[in-house]
Amino acid sequence: MSSNKRDSNRVGLVIEIKVTCDDESEHVLNSQNISDTGVFLEYNEKPLDLAVGAHVILQVCSQMADEPPPPVHAEIVRITKEGIGLQFIL
Repeated sequence: MSSNKRDSNRVGLVIEIKVTCDDESEHVLNSQNISDTGVFLEYNEKPLDLAVGAHVILQVCSQMADEPPPPVHAEIVRITKEGIGLQFIL
């Protein structure tokens, strides 16, 4: 039996996402996977100095549209040595 307790299925998707923190610092990370409720972002070089429970703003870095995609608020729910798991705040 699987120990996966996720409510939503994840889809492997690698795109650049800009993360804006409370201190207004910005970081561009690559997604590893995404679901309806959240996303996992991989560190590019070194871990970010963020904590579980911190709120950030996410924005897809897209060159395909005339206008940038809308920002999405998210909360950090998991931190690993590879990256951060975020839950969307809707």
